[in-house]
Amino acid sequence: MKKRPVIRVVTFLSAALVVAGIFAIRSTRKANALDLYARATTERAFDELVTSVSELSNALEKSQYLSDPALEGALCTQIFGRAMTAQAAMEALPYASRELEQTASFVAKAGDYANALARTVGTNGGYSEEELENLHSLAEAASVMKLNLQDMQARVAQGQMDLDQVYAETTAAEGGEDQPPLAGETFQTIEQEFPEIPTLIYDGPFSETMASREALFLEGREEIDEEEALKKAAKFLDVSASALRSAGECGGDVPCWISAGFAAGTDYTVYVTKQGGEIWSVIGQRDVGEAVYTVDQGLSIAEDMVSGWGLKNMERSYHELSDGVLVVNFEHAENGVRCYPDLIKVAVALDTGTLMSYDAKGYITAHTARTIPEAAVSAEAAQSGLSQQLSVQEHAMAIIPTEGGREKYCHEFLCQTEEGDRYLMYVNAQTGRQEKILILLEDEAGTLTV
Repeated sequence: MKKRPVIRVVTFLSAALVVAGIFAIRSTRKANALDLYARATTERAFDELVTSVSELSNALEKSQYLSDPALEGALCTQIFGRAMTAQAAMEALPYASRELEQTASFVAKAGDYANALARTVGTNGGYSEEELENLHSLAEAASVMKLNLQDMQARVAQGQMDLDQVYAETTAAEGGEDQPPLAGETFQTIEQEFPEIPTLIYDGPFSETMASREALFLEGREEIDEEEALKKAAKFLDVSASALRSAGECGGDVPCWISAGFAAGTDYTVYVTKQGGEIWSVIGQRDVGEAVYTVDQGLSIAEDMVSGWGLKNMERSYHELSDGVLVVNFEHAENGVRCYPDLIKVAVALDTGTLMSYDAKGYITAHTARTIPEAAVSAEAAQSGLSQQLSVQEHAMAIIPTEGGREKYCHEFLCQTEEGDRYLMYVNAQTGRQEKILILLEDEAGTLTV
């Protein structure tokens, strides 16, 4: 009578082992499939990187020997496209940013520089001597990169290198010291041997003029200590110094002292520049309730704040309302010229009419005494080059920032289409060239530009 339960238990255990075995096999197959997919994705991305960098190198080499501006512009566009493809391929590789830091930086700079040249080479009648020298240096660096990547590709094909870093680390840990080297480690070696590239002075986001730009508003001013910074933060918030405490310091391009405290129902963190003692930014934290003030009242409150802080000749431009907080942009105006780089942002909570945040990074970085030249191109001449589909509603003079941190003196035209869409057109007041177009997005929440 006791044998039957035993038989049942053995039967059930056997069945469970079979199910577990099947599950393990399926899990292993699934893991293997995922591993194969990851390998294939990495290999495809690496092959794409090698191809795009090779084509980038070839195009940079060709660019040195052209003399027709139209062809030069077309080749610069091709270089930019190859750089974009290489960047996308690097993003798909399973390596940390440090392993591809210089490679990614070079590809981005080369592509961006070519894109900048594509916009100017036709107008300038070809490359300048400096631009040709830069292209030559970029071509040499790209050639080294191409050869290194092609060497890696050959070693992978011959089984001398494991492209998948994660897989290589796993197999090395599981046994055997004679494992192929990691591709990530090889990338680090390539990075260490990376050739120097020229300092590219041009208008683009990777221009060294932007990376090395100092805060003009702070030039020549003395540094303050932590105690003085605390007093300045308290004065800015209109509270006693005892309401705030020192909260350390931060580095970066503009080192700051940090103060923190509670005022007007808000937790504030205030950043004060060590040099000059200017309020760099303020961040307030609290839950904002239902609006009591209107947008127009909020705009007036923001203007009163800016005036109370002693900031002169600041004009209000655009604003946006989000979650009960009104963010208002102000820029410096000089002799009727709008200086858009000198930007300040003030955020007002519409439930209490108090400050939520303040950002003067643009103003402190860009504001300086400017010599504004006479416009060589009249407003009428600048307007004549605009599209016939645009109707000009307003005109002003403005200084606008370029992507590389430089400035250009322009005619600003507020335009509208027959459909009611509105645009800002900027025409260089010295050359008559159209520099920028912005779309105005206007709704009940405010006005933004894109």
